[in-house]
Amino acid sequence: MKRFLSIYLAFMIVGMLTACHNSDDPEPPQAAEKTLLLFMPWSAGANEPYNSNLYSYFTQNIADIETAIKTQGGLGSNRLMVFISQSPTYAALVEISYKGQQCVRDTLKRYNRYNYTTAYGIASVLNDVKQQAPANHYAILIGCHGTGWIPKGIYDFYKTRSFGGSEAAYQIELSDLADGIRQAGMHMQFVVFDDCYMAGVEVAYDLKDAADYLIASTSEIMAAGLPYKQIWPCLIASQPNYQGVVDAFYDFYSHYSDPYGTLSVIDCKQIDETARCMRELNSRYTYDNDKNDELQKLDGMAQTIFFDMQSYTDRLCENNADAEQIVQQIKRMVPYAKATAEIYSAYSGAWKVDTFSGITISDPTTNSYVVGRKTMTAWWQATHND
Repeated sequence: MKRFLSIYLAFMIVGMLTACHNSDDPEPPQAAEKTLLLFMPWSAGANEPYNSNLYSYFTQNIADIETAIKTQGGLGSNRLMVFISQSPTYAALVEISYKGQQCVRDTLKRYNRYNYTTAYGIASVLNDVKQQAPANHYAILIGCHGTGWIPKGIYDFYKTRSFGGSEAAYQIELSDLADGIRQAGMHMQFVVFDDCYMAGVEVAYDLKDAADYLIASTSEIMAAGLPYKQIWPCLIASQPNYQGVVDAFYDFYSHYSDPYGTLSVIDCKQIDETARCMRELNSRYTYDNDKNDELQKLDGMAQTIFFDMQSYTDRLCENNADAEQIVQQIKRMVPYAKATAEIYSAYSGAWKVDTFSGITISDPTTNSYVVGRKTMTAWWQATHND
């Protein structure tokens, strides 16, 4: 009797569970191995004719990635999301998937007059991505304008921005990006900046807790951007091929009509140790700004802001044993980096690269627009006693 009662109760429980389940409820999405977000915010200002707008380049970048996906035969266990702004007041979150040997675009959410330039706004976008495409790993590729660590809204300095658009309303501070990633709980496998001047030690210090690696350029990047067809397989792999990314970039731009470019991979785990070493050196040595003309410049501005870091530390330490120690630490921090024989700037044309460590530093700059601001960076405060 007990046996039949148990069977009866079991059927009752199964029936109750079946009755409570709504077959129309969507199943929660399965976790992907990696979700990669292309973050392409508005790159111009509020008013037409939208000078410096990169939207057409962004759409070509997406098309190139789709070509690479087709070549690979799909995304495997990964997912690809795109946040892209088509105008100052409209953006969309789109998923690109592979079906029937074709790439398919599905618009998941539209954003009207949405402020994505704050930490909260960035976190909201990232949370939308996480809800739609949960994954074991996340990565983000940012396409827009960029001038490194320089704060947004400095209009005197030729449309300066940390990264984003050409006006402060569409620019994003590095600290807000880092905080948005933290708020969303989406530590990144890597952050790629397809933007100018983002491979700087000040940038890396701000983002050191947000990602495992940063991929960026020390200098200006041609408007065509990264060679996505070539680097895509290296990025989407479960364990990214960082050397492959740098090699593909170098090979592409070495044969490009404008053969200029630099690209670096920065290991965020090494940034704190680099800061510790620099703090010690700064306590022992005083740099002579009269040596600035001897440094390798990596921007084309009349008053250089971005200097090669090894070029600077060699002269700070007067090429002694301390100089070699920091050089080795820089190499650990930047395991992969390449530069073409010459680099180019819209400000001043092309010039030769003699020293290239793959990361810039602005400690020695005397640029009148930013010299008072460099001491406000988290990097400066971590590496100087004053």
